[in-house]
Amino acid sequence: MNSALKLTALVLVFVQLLGAIHGGVYDNTNLWVASDKTLELPESAVLGGFDPYGYYIYVGRVVYSSSILPARIVPETGTATYNTESLSNSATSYQVLVANETVSYHWVRSFDGYREKNAVSVGTSATNDRVFVCRAKTDGALLVGTLYLAQRVCIIKYQDLPLRKFDKYEVLIRKKELLQWQPFGPSN
Repeated sequence: MNSALKLTALVLVFVQLLGAIHGGVYDNTNLWVASDKTLELPESAVLGGFDPYGYYIYVGRVVYSSSILPARIVPETGTATYNTESLSNSATSYQVLVANETVSYHWVRSFDGYREKNAVSVGTSATNDRVFVCRAKTDGALLVGTLYLAQRVCIIKYQDLPLRKFDKYEVLIRKKELLQWQPFGPSN
């Protein structure tokens, strides 16, 4: 009996460990730079909107439990907030999305969980569903939120404001741009 109990406990620990290892998966299609409140935001950080106090919000991502979720980074206050399907929280370390010479980012209108071409994914949820970046106007702000395509809504929960679910929202998309060809050496 005692060995059966030990075996059951061992199996439970193994399953939990396997779940923790599997967890969320990062999307490495875009350039994400690790940061925290002690570091300056990169010059080409992607603007996401503004909060109810008028501060600019930049697009980021955080790890929560075994999910990778979109984050709202406010450099002036040194905060990075994010939301799940039901709660809002803050993080001390995060990654910020950065544009460069060959990739730019734009917001496009979307609705009902439609997957826009080149939509920016931050990674996956604990259930291995891809998680996308969305935003919507609410409570005097333009806030970045979490888009799960299966739920068909942009979910936003910011600080003490109530949880909001939008079926019409904007999705962040990536646009690749070609660099102009420049020959090597002098042009004579």
